Amino acid sequence: MTELYELQEQGYCVFEQVFEPNEMAWLQQACQKVLSGVSQQHRDRNRSQGSLVLLADHPPFGRLLGHPRLSEIFRRLKFADPRFSSGYIISKPPQGPPLFWHQDWWGWNDPSSYTPEAAQVFVMIYLQETRPQNGCLRVIPRSHHVLHEFHQANAHTEALSRVENPEDPLFQPHEDQVAVPVNCGDVVVGDARLIHGAFANAQAEERTLITLWFHPNFQALAPALQSRICDIFLRKGHDTDPGGAEKRTLLDWPEELRRGVDAYFPEMEKPVPPNPWCRVPERPGQGGAQRDGSTSETRGGRR
Repeated sequence: MTELYELQEQGYCVFEQVFEPNEMAWLQQACQKVLSGVSQQHRDRNRSQGSLVLLADHPPFGRLLGHPRLSEIFRRLKFADPRFSSGYIISKPPQGPPLFWHQDWWGWNDPSSYTPEAAQVFVMIYLQETRPQNGCLRVIPRSHHVLHEFHQANAHTEALSRVENPEDPLFQPHEDQVAVPVNCGDVVVGDARLIHGAFANAQAEERTLITLWFHPNFQALAPALQSRICDIFLRKGHDTDPGGAEKRTLLDWPEELRRGVDAYFPEMEKPVPPNPWCRVPERPGQGGAQRDGSTSETRGGRR
């Protein structure tokens, strides 16, 4: 099966050995430098994730965002108009707990959420060999097409990030889960609607990855969704981006570090109110997606 077919049908795909060893060595060093400055307060607040460090604060990662290997992946996946909204260094320390089950789409109140096309994808770049023993990705295949019980959970809460209740079902194994082991330099692309999480890191070394958020066909999205994507890019009202008023964006990066990246910047000719945050889909029978993945007539198609 091709990667495009796997992304469309299973909700995720793996590109093997995308980056050369010297490129991975640079990424490992760059991430370690950033992570060495992460506070214990940040770690405690994001215990389940391990860390959520925004790349926008670190211009040297323009070398990654503008890499031709990424644009080649987008070409192979037939992304018509890919635009970037945000990216993170996510690092699970030794003996770190599982990452809770969740999905990351925030536009469930828009009809396009119930069509086959992905409005948003994650691009995960792993910095070491990653298996279930040290916290690899776990997914519930096809959950981007068929509503799952975990879609109804508001997983983006401080309590889950802090792992205040390790017995919560969102931390437990699920009978439908599939592990996604990868090697250093592999890239995983997944639909934001896909239910996914990560195993605990039971080993003695930190497990690090970079997650980038892209929108494959920005111009085809409803204006309100485009507006929200622009706000996320500009770090305005982003619910996973707490902090002070002074926030760096990619627009603030030096020109030489934006080269090859600025083509991914989202922009609109006429601003409109952003789509309201909506992280939980409507229940079946309320005009949303059906259990078989089909859509009702009132929810089909794009605006």
